[in-house]
Amino acid sequence: MKLNKLTISEIVFITTISVVMGIFWWAYTFLYDVVSPFFRATGLEGLLTGIWLMGGIFFPYIIRKPGSAILGEGIAAIIEGMISQWGVGAILYGVIQGLPLEILFLLLRYKTWNMKTMCFAGFISGIISCLMTIYLYQYYKLGFMYCMIQLSSSAISGIVLAGILSKILADRLAKTGVLNQFNIVRTAQTR
Repeated sequence: MKLNKLTISEIVFITTISVVMGIFWWAYTFLYDVVSPFFRATGLEGLLTGIWLMGGIFFPYIIRKPGSAILGEGIAAIIEGMISQWGVGAILYGVIQGLPLEILFLLLRYKTWNMKTMCFAGFISGIISCLMTIYLYQYYKLGFMYCMIQLSSSAISGIVLAGILSKILADRLAKTGVLNQFNIVRTAQTR
């Protein structure tokens, strides 16, 4: 498969679903705000963050073209930032979470889409996002072990909630036929 540019219909799809995803992320913050203090005390707050990493994995898995990770994660983050307490911080996180995935998928030439790749993408996004959180919120002052627990829990959440869940959702959508115009279906049919 040659690396093509995103088409208008792909951009519209990513934009539309990213808006919905951004609204969902905003709604998820209400649950996060209630539950996170209990997790934060032990460093396990990262277990809750994988949902926010999905845009950078879900869209590239469906579209399989450069730009889909950063566009999907970025638009969802902009929407969430506009309607939540996170503001510009959400946008910064969206870029930081989407960019490494864009690089990973480019290195793989947008050809490898097995569960191992999806989990690795979730792992990378979880680690990068957590490192940013540790730096911005100065969690490093809480000690090395706390940061290691935070990194581990973020990686696990990235693997499960971003990597595995994105693959499962996209595969189920593909089976319904609603994704027939995208590479997730086209590449599967050419094998």
